[in-house]
Formats: sequence, structure tokens, C-alpha cells
Amino acid sequence: MILRPQRLEVEGGARIVYAPNPASPFVSFQGSLPGGVTAERSGEEGVANFLSRLLLSGTRVHTTRQLAEALEGLGATLEFGVSMDAVQFYGRCTKRTAAKVFAIVADCLTSPVIPAKEVERVRAEILTEIEEDRDDTRARAQQELLSSIYPRGHPYGRDPRGDPEQVKAIEPRILLEFHGRLYGRDGLTLAVAGDVDEGLVRIVIEKALGTLPANNARSGPPGDPDPQPPLTRTVDLPHKSQTDIAIGLQAISRGHPDFYALNVANLLFGVIGMYGRLGATVREEKGLAYYSLSRLRAMRHGGHWAIIAGVNPARLAGAMAAISHELDRLNDEPFSEEEIENGKLNQIGGLAVHLDRNAEVADALHEIEFHELGLDFLDRYPGIVKGLTREEIVAAAETHIRKRDCSVAVAGPLRGEVPSL
Repeated sequence: MILRPQRLEVEGGARIVYAPNPASPFVSFQGSLPGGVTAERSGEEGVANFLSRLLLSGTRVHTTRQLAEALEGLGATLEFGVSMDAVQFYGRCTKRTAAKVFAIVADCLTSPVIPAKEVERVRAEILTEIEEDRDDTRARAQQELLSSIYPRGHPYGRDPRGDPEQVKAIEPRILLEFHGRLYGRDGLTLAVAGDVDEGLVRIVIEKALGTLPANNARSGPPGDPDPQPPLTRTVDLPHKSQTDIAIGLQAISRGHPDFYALNVANLLFGVIGMYGRLGATVREEKGLAYYSLSRLRAMRHGGHWAIIAGVNPARLAGAMAAISHELDRLNDEPFSEEEIENGKLNQIGGLAVHLDRNAEVADALHEIEFHELGLDFLDRYPGIVKGLTREEIVAAAETHIRKRDCSVAVAGPLRGEVPSL
């Protein structure tokens, strides 16, 4: 698929990017506005997530049931969610139904009524999720890690849902205040792909987005988090049969010049093939883990890198030793030219596969516009990856994946002292 995305800037600060695909009968879209977790003020913890779950629960024009029936009758889908940096919406419709669907999108974003009954339903839903995660070894290990590597209270290090007491304290008034402050055109990004053209964007979509207020307060960055000393945290869940490990540290933002090199290094370490070097050794060769992989999460204002693994409690020490050895290999046995070439091919080929459907194109275009990568990014990307040298990739791994600075979190049935890295 050859994409030639176009951009339209809407009065009030919104931006629309779109990529026509005349062969498709559908329109897929993904959008966001700056009402994510990083927009929460002190005392608003959990509000962004809570509100996003209520956006289909009725507006001043439509009830919950009417919204559901309208979307179903149009053969359309619409969902809302929240990330650290934004509230998100995405869905699918046809060109013929787009006017009605985007009117619903705008209505949900502009005038939610926050019914008390729905507030209590969402509150119960979130509290149940939190309680379930407290008994989930993988969820506990990962959350303990995040709270270790970011300063206390930093949005990237806390549960987006808030803690139980914060969730219980959320009232309709707080939700509406948050909505009134942040939901509007300023900072809104929308990507559309499929059966779309300039006429649809200008006549239908721009008109719908024009109903959003233009004077919302865009959320600023949470501030560069201060580095934290490495910690080891444990959560003893003696009734569980699996132990989960999370190891990591702060990393870089999506806009950092080392992002592409570090991304390839992460793929080689714990993603591609049988989860890279890490999976090949810890899981396949030694049989010490049910799963073992690494993740790089590069966000707008920072990020983190982590290893996660699930093990038999009796094999915790062996798994930790094997993980430690693989971290040492990053310095003692840097990636070979063959490994790096495989990583580059994976990245370039993976992009083509990722753009196979309209929804995936919309997702890619949204990320490009959200991070201000440029409309020609998809054309430039293969060259960016091909141009990475072995020295750059090895240096990125050595610079940003530092065993000495990693925190460790372990959750499960603990049988004695947790081994260190």
C-alpha cells in the first residue's frame, strides 16, 4: 500500500491527517486529545481513566441506549480509552454514515452528562479490576517496578486507575471539572484511513470537530523525572503457583535521537524470534521461565525499558542468574552484524505488515502526527533503520540498558531471599 497522507489544521488547534484507500469500503479512525493521566492535578488521580469509561454513558442529547442503538444501526464502532498522555477514541464506519458517526463522537466528547448510576457502575468495575490485579503476580510485579523507577507521585509510575481510596473519592463534579478544563480542539489529533477524501474531511469531519470548545487547557509535560536509585521490591503471594519478575529502569522518549537504535537493540535482546537473546536462553535453552521478554515504552515525555518473566518459584534463582548473564552479554558480547541485519529486516518488513488494514494505517498515522514525526515519515522510515550502524545500536544498548541501575520487582510465593542481579 502506497500512502500519501494529507494534513488539515482545524481552527482551534485540532489536526486531521488522512490517507485515502479507494479500494476500501470502510473508514477507520483513531484520535486523541490531551486529557490523559499526565493531565491530572493533585487530587485528580484516576479521573482521566474514570471519565474515559463514561463517554458512551449518555450525553445531553442521547442516552446510553440511544448511543448504542445508533452505532449499531449504522454498522459502526466507537470506543474510548486513556493512555498516559491522552484520552483516545477509535472506530470504524462507512463514508455514507460518517457524518452521523462523527457527530456522535463530537457529542460524546463535548457534552457527557455523567449519570450517577453509570458513575457507580464504573467505580465498581474499576475497584474490582484493582482487587483482581492485587492477586495477579504479573500485574503486581510490573506495577511495583514502575513505582520504583519513577519518583513518588509521577504519573508514569502510578496506576492510571488510581488506588482504591482515590477511586472511591471520585465524584461527578470532579469528572465534569476535568472534562471542562481539557476536552476541546486544542491538541486534538485525528487520523483517518480508507474510503476518505478531502471533501469528507473538510465537509463532514471538520464540521463535527468544530463543535468542540476551542479554549481547553492543553496539559503540559509532567516534567523530566529524576533518576531513581535501584530498588528491589517483593510481594509475597504464598497461595500462587507462579512467580513473576519485572526488571527495568527509566529510558527515553519517542523523540529522543537514540530511539531507533535502542528500539532495534530491544528487539534483538527480548522481542523477535523466540523473544530474542533473552527468550532463547532463559526459556528455550535453559527452560527456566514460562515466558521471558523485554519491552521499550517510549512516550511523549519519557519512558522506560523492562524485562518481564514468569517462572516456577523453585527456579527463581536460576532465572535471575540467566537474566543477569544476558544483561552482561550486552557489554561482553555485543550484537553481531548478522543479528543487527535481522533486526533491521524485521523492523522494515514489520511496518509493511502493520499497514495491511485501515485500522492499522489510522493507528500509524495517529502516532506519526501525535509525535510530530512528519507526513513523509513512512517514506523515510526504511532509510532511518537501514542507516543505523552496529556501533550506534551497541552504544544505545550500553547507554540505556544498564544492569547496575535496574530495579527489580518480584511477586509470587517467596521461598527465602530474592536473589539480586
